[in-house]
Amino acid sequence: MTSALRVERAGHAVVQDLGRPGHGGIGVAVNGAADQHSAQVANLLVGNPPGAPLVEVTGSELVVRAESDVLVAVTGAAREVVVGGARVGAWEALPLAAGSALVVPVPDVGYRSYLAVNGALDAPRVLGSVAPDRLLDIGTRLAPGDSLVVESRYAAPADDLGGLFRLGAAPAALRLPTRVPVTVGPELDRLVLGATSLDQTLRLLPQSDEVGLRFEGVPVERNHTEEILSRGVPLGAVEVVPDGSLLVLMRGRLVTAGYPVVAVVTTTGLDQLGQLRPGDEARLELVDLADARAAVRRQAAAREVLTERVRRAFTARGLGRALAVS
Repeated sequence: MTSALRVERAGHAVVQDLGRPGHGGIGVAVNGAADQHSAQVANLLVGNPPGAPLVEVTGSELVVRAESDVLVAVTGAAREVVVGGARVGAWEALPLAAGSALVVPVPDVGYRSYLAVNGALDAPRVLGSVAPDRLLDIGTRLAPGDSLVVESRYAAPADDLGGLFRLGAAPAALRLPTRVPVTVGPELDRLVLGATSLDQTLRLLPQSDEVGLRFEGVPVERNHTEEILSRGVPLGAVEVVPDGSLLVLMRGRLVTAGYPVVAVVTTTGLDQLGQLRPGDEARLELVDLADARAAVRRQAAAREVLTERVRRAFTARGLGRALAVS
């Protein structure tokens, strides 16, 4: 069954997924959702595969109206949404009746919210992904009047349209200053004060985007000023630029760079950075690889538990056929 959501108001909202990894050899960045855990949870809550296309809303409001009964979930920075004029908690599966409006508000803390709709969201794919890429000039940005078309097997139960499930997904902790876990980078020894240079409060500058986040703080002093040949750099690389400020390479980064890499943001830390807005403060905290991997495993385990909880809930309500539409 084809369903649709009509966009009534949109600030900065794009159709998004987890990106297009594996194409660095041809110079294509991975891109994808800035907060990957929140994006995956939104999809899991509505019975979708974790990497299915959804909507990423950045620092703005989104208002959509259902043209048929749909099942939605909003995660990320959002803590509440408005459904049919009533405030309800986010981070749950929410039935949206035909004709009802959903308002995803500007978050008080955090920067990005994610809207998933049960079913397969129709959007153009390039190299297997719908993720926007400004360098390739691809992606779908939403504007008032647009329709989000979804092929879905969801049918609202006749006995209840107002609170279908309580699935208990844990909202991401959003606190300022954000403490961002990083591991030691290959050129940390190029800093005069070593890791001590990183022990400071940093402020995110407006000159930041999906390619890199620029931070303002106490300038970091290097003990080597010679140029480094450009080479492959990892996602999350913390680089020291010539003026001593720090730049973190994000999902839209180029695949090579030539500044010293003094630390590397962990997988979970990248999600935290994806929720920073210009002017927010952060602190880098060195962790060892074992702790970084353990944090990733904990998130993955939580998503596995949620997947099973969703499967049981959908099956109990006679909605098993709406699960994992691809």
